[in-house]
Amino acid sequence: DALASDIARGKEIFTGNCAGCHGGGMNFVKEQKTLQKDALEKYVGLDESSVQKFFRESGQHKKLVFFKMPQGKLGDDDVVDVSSFIIDQAVNEKW
Repeated sequence: DALASDIARGKEIFTGNCAGCHGGGMNFVKEQKTLQKDALEKYVGLDESSVQKFFRESGQHKKLVFFKMPQGKLGDDDVVDVSSFIIDQAVNEKW
């Protein structure tokens, strides 16, 4: 199942690169803007394309270096997979 493998890959990327600030669906930089369902719905949108757009346009995320990724950045496929993981976690209240 392609979707499951995308979510699984997204989880792996998230765990290695995003969990430092967003562990357990939290946000340790901007506390109110978590990855929980209600906060995503309010601040970003509760769909993958909204999460992807937010990540790509976020000044905070543009400045980050993801040390475990090639060239220190998340590629387009990486962003898609991580977004799938985040939405799956939030919508199904798995955090």
